[in-house]
Amino acid sequence: MRILVLTPYLPHRRVGHGGGIAVRDLLSWLARKHEVTAACLVRPGEFELVDDVRALGVSVEPLPFSDRRAQGGARAGLLLHRAEAVGRAARSGFPVYAEKYWSAGLSARLTALVERLQPDAVQIEYLQMALYCRDLRRQRAGDLPRLVLNTHELGSVPRERRARLAATPWARALARAEAARWRRLQVAACGWADRTLCVTPEDRDLLAAMGGTRLSTVPLGMDLEAIQPDWAPPGGAPRFLFVGSFGHAPNRSGARLLVDVVWPLVRKAQPDAQLELVGRGWDAFVSERGGAAACADRGVAVLGYVDDLGPVFRRCHAFAAPLTEGGGIKIKVLEALARGVPVVTTEVGAEGIAPAGGEALLVAPADPRFAQAMLELAGDTVRSHRLARGGRRLMEDHFGWESITGRLTRIYAGDEA
Repeated sequence: MRILVLTPYLPHRRVGHGGGIAVRDLLSWLARKHEVTAACLVRPGEFELVDDVRALGVSVEPLPFSDRRAQGGARAGLLLHRAEAVGRAARSGFPVYAEKYWSAGLSARLTALVERLQPDAVQIEYLQMALYCRDLRRQRAGDLPRLVLNTHELGSVPRERRARLAATPWARALARAEAARWRRLQVAACGWADRTLCVTPEDRDLLAAMGGTRLSTVPLGMDLEAIQPDWAPPGGAPRFLFVGSFGHAPNRSGARLLVDVVWPLVRKAQPDAQLELVGRGWDAFVSERGGAAACADRGVAVLGYVDDLGPVFRRCHAFAAPLTEGGGIKIKVLEALARGVPVVTTEVGAEGIAPAGGEALLVAPADPRFAQAMLELAGDTVRSHRLARGGRRLMEDHFGWESITGRLTRIYAGDEA
């Protein structure tokens, strides 16, 4: 089959966030069976990374897209585009975040690309790109190409969670209003796509209850050939790990809970315990806590972006992800499980992966009790190894890309209702 994948990010090797990693793996595995073209929004400074994506065995169609790094005339054009997006959102009732990803020029380029390539299916990554699904639906003649929208997460879910956690009525009202805009887009998008993919059963049930139709639950996965379970923590003081881009609000809130609330309790019980934070955009987070030296005094090492995560996963005693926001499936949790590392997370972190009380990961409340769960896991070698084995087994049974792309192939062919 000829497959065109539209993504709002260039999925290069150093993309640094879970969704980008998942799209990179998806392209690599689809290319084993199909002729794949990736139409990628490419930001300033990224064009030299296009060949890294081509090395996956796919063709790449770079679509220039300005962001805050734009300079000079491009900066003025960006500000005008953002102002127009606000106006369109006021008329459509859709989120500004989705409208800012749309432009008439990009829509025309995508339509021309589809006419030239004549793909059997177009898979559109992320809900914020759904307006291009609308445009392709209007232009499509006959039944091809099949239009598949991969939501990654329902945008309404993190906003609704943010509303419940809001400290002021004003913040609560803003989050609820934004959640309503995402619900409007989500339901409309189901009418534009031939198939809408939800990455968790919870998302699918929620979208169906809102009025969404033609839904399938298809998780994101991990490359289980490339990632092998080699967890081997050294003896001595317990060491915990948190991984996530600090540019993503749910990661920041999870890291705040971990460092400010949970970690002091862990250190009180285990004064020699160590915590490593890994991910892009950590500067502001660390500055708010007195800088890297002050964090180090509390047993918190901030490593920033790490090109090879293997060693940091291998040496930790447990992966800790006290997430309270966000939606969809958490790639950071999938990666830890794939590497055979014991995981302690919240119900939010475990969504779409494993239920509480299972033999794959430990689920704890997002409050001081999370510290006790971390300590129990680090202090119980037998249980830690049992969870490590159960997590890897879960990944092999449900989250390998070979089975996921096989299912996608059936959806592209229209063989899955």
